[in-house]
Amino acid sequence: MLQHIDSQDFADAASVLADADPETAALVRAMEGCCHPKAGRLLARLGQHPDAETLKQLRGDVLQLLTLTFGKAEALRRLQ
Repeated sequence: MLQHIDSQDFADAASVLADADPETAALVRAMEGCCHPKAGRLLARLGQHPDAETLKQLRGDVLQLLTLTFGKAEALRRLQ
């Protein structure tokens, strides 16, 4: 059973995309369709306009989440 949880710890993809730089937008779009609770927390972190070092770490976190959710091949395809 999937639930939608409204929490200040989570973010909406559309609101993050509204003012995202291209790399952040690519990471947000890569997570499209991912229902894992960690996806909401990653979106919230991406929405805080991370610096280059944090963005690099977030890219690794997104890759890990996508690999767990969709498998390695699909994760890599989504991040291209």
